[in-house]
Formats: sequence, structure tokens, C-alpha cells
Amino acid sequence: MKIRLLTASIIIIAIFSGSCSDSEDRIKRKAENIHRSVLTLDSHTDTPMMLGHKNYDIGKRNDARNRGGKIDFPRMKEGGLDAVFFAVFVGQGPRDEQGHEKAYQKAVKLFENIEDALTQHPDMAEPTATADEVAAIKNKGKAAVLIGIENGYPIGNDLSIIKEFYDRGARYITLAHTRNNDICDSSTDDEEHGGLSDLGKQVVHEMNRLGMMVDVSHISDKSFYDVLEITKVPVIASHSNARTVCDNPRNLTDEMLLCVKMEELYRYVF
Repeated sequence: MKIRLLTASIIIIAIFSGSCSDSEDRIKRKAENIHRSVLTLDSHTDTPMMLGHKNYDIGKRNDARNRGGKIDFPRMKEGGLDAVFFAVFVGQGPRDEQGHEKAYQKAVKLFENIEDALTQHPDMAEPTATADEVAAIKNKGKAAVLIGIENGYPIGNDLSIIKEFYDRGARYITLAHTRNNDICDSSTDDEEHGGLSDLGKQVVHEMNRLGMMVDVSHISDKSFYDVLEITKVPVIASHSNARTVCDNPRNLTDEMLLCVKMEELYRYVF
């Protein structure tokens, strides 16, 4: 009797184990099909920092565990990543004429590195600055590459540089990074401007005029609300988490997340 009960138990466990496994496989296949059918976009990657390394070729499959970075065109295709915003990132430095010039030159070099990489691999990726073109490039089986600027520091105090960067393909600017700049206060620095500076307000207006997205990642809470107060179009947070999930001042509170959502809805409706 005990042997029969044991045998029956083993059969039931096997049936349910197989059922769970089959169910998980079906869910996985469904998720993969959805992933492959939609357009996927990474709104912020620091890959351009790798482009200056002599041992890194974005057209080859690199080993992330051997200083190969997180992204290259072959791995984008393998993972089903259709489009990516390459970040022209310049860390915060001295806020004087020499510091601004050095930051500007570094930004220009990163733009050039992106342009060179795309020129070298025209069969794998194409640059773009519009949503329609992203979809068209995906249909060609290529990666779509867009550009964002992380940290408005390279602008210095010269608003004309925003247009210059726009003409080179940049479609958003993260106003600040981990420290304050002349545009606004950072979320991880002491309060200086009390939000957006007067220059920062001009920067937001100029970005609105050009059709450049204002990125509120990294900026202080007061800077965030100042941006929402004056922007004429919706904003983005290109690489922020929810502060409730990860309690860091650079992340967004639930109220801030709802404000971004309502800003988008309001601008769409009205």
C-alpha cells in the first residue's frame, strides 16, 4: 500500500512539475515574441566613452567581462535592442572659461567618435533623430543610433552651442550631472541656484524652440519643478529610477513621476 502511495505521489509531482515547466516555457516564448515584435529603445547608454579605446570595436561582439562594455551592434541584434541613445557625457569640472572650453572640446570629440563608428559600420547601424526613421531603420535590420547629451556643462554660458549640438544630432540634454553647473542644481550637490538659474531658464526655452527634449535625470527636486513650470512641451527622465524603489536623491518620487505623466497628458490634450 505504501509503495502504491509513493508511486502515485511521484507521478503527481512529475505531472505538475512538467505542467509548470511547460507553462514557464510558453510564457517565455510569448515574452520573446512580444520583445521581437515591438520597437525597443535604450534611452541612455555611455557607449561613446568606449569608442575611444583602441581595443574596442563596436562592430564586433565584445566580452563585457573583459572590458568590452555593455553594448555593441552584434549584441544589440542578439538581444533585440533596436535603437539606442548614445550619451555625449562630460563630467562636471571647473566652471570658468577654460573649464567650459575643455568640456566643449571633449563633447565635440565624442560626437566625432560616434560619427566615425557609424561611418565604419553602415551595414549594421544608421544615425537618426526622428521616431519615424527609427522604425524604418529597424525594418532594414539595422540598429538606430540617436544622441543625447549628459550634463549641460559643455554649453558653458553660450546658448548658441545648443543649436550646434542639435545640428550634430543631439535630441536631449540632461541638464546637470552629479554636481551643480551654471544651468541648475544637481540632486547630489548642495543647493546653489535654488533650482534653475536664469541661464537655465534660457536653456530650457531654447531647447523647446529647437525641438530638443529636456532630460530631468540627475537634477535637484527644485530644478525639476522649475523645468515643469516653464517648459512648453513634455520632458523625459532618460535614466532615473523611482525613489520609492531606490531611495537616492537622484531618483524621482511618486509625485514627480505623476507630474511627468500629467505633463505629457496635459500637453497632448491641450
